[in-house]
Amino acid sequence: MIARCLAGVLLGFPLAAALLSLLLYALPQHGAMYLVPVLIGFFPLWIALMIGAYVFRSGRRAWLVLGGANVVAFGALWLGRQLGGG
Repeated sequence: MIARCLAGVLLGFPLAAALLSLLLYALPQHGAMYLVPVLIGFFPLWIALMIGAYVFRSGRRAWLVLGGANVVAFGALWLGRQLGGG
């Protein structure tokens, strides 16, 4: 139980940040006018990811899936920066 809790807290935070960064990056003009609404949405998304960690059958699976999602999200941010110059 504690493993899933820690996975949600420790991996949910950067995942929420990366997902919202991707959203801002996808919006026109890199979403400058949407910054405040996106920042307000950060906490509910982080909470949703923490709750979602309890869907997994084991703590190990929660760590693997959330860790993999972090790798994919940050990889997409890195790729967008390399290709688009954001």
